[in-house]
Amino acid sequence: MFHTLLARHTEIRRKVTQTAQGIDTLTTSDSPEIVALLHDHAHEMHRRMTEGFGLRHWDPAFAEIFAQKDKVRMQVEILPDGVRVIETSDDPNVVLLIQAHGAQVSRFVAGGAKVAAQESPLPDAYRRVTG
Repeated sequence: MFHTLLARHTEIRRKVTQTAQGIDTLTTSDSPEIVALLHDHAHEMHRRMTEGFGLRHWDPAFAEIFAQKDKVRMQVEILPDGVRVIETSDDPNVVLLIQAHGAQVSRFVAGGAKVAAQESPLPDAYRRVTG
């Protein structure tokens, strides 16, 4: 699913709005196949966050967001043309992480697999909890 989304990244539109407590994202497509994948991907990421079943363990920002999962609230709204995901936290340190993660996912959408192969940067002001 993720590899198909990366391969077809040019068919995806993404808008991220930073909020005081995190991000509000809207990810859409005109392709029914891509929309179905976005729906599945959003549900899968929500499940992974809830269960603490991380991914991209080699990537500092992804390792951190899963390490901080108990401080992240994630709401997924399925839309006819995509998904709206709101991620928030009451912890200002985690808000920085959520915003950085949102920006990195936007880079994935813009650049596809080439960008996804790179590490995701952590914000300079973020205090790490993982090694």
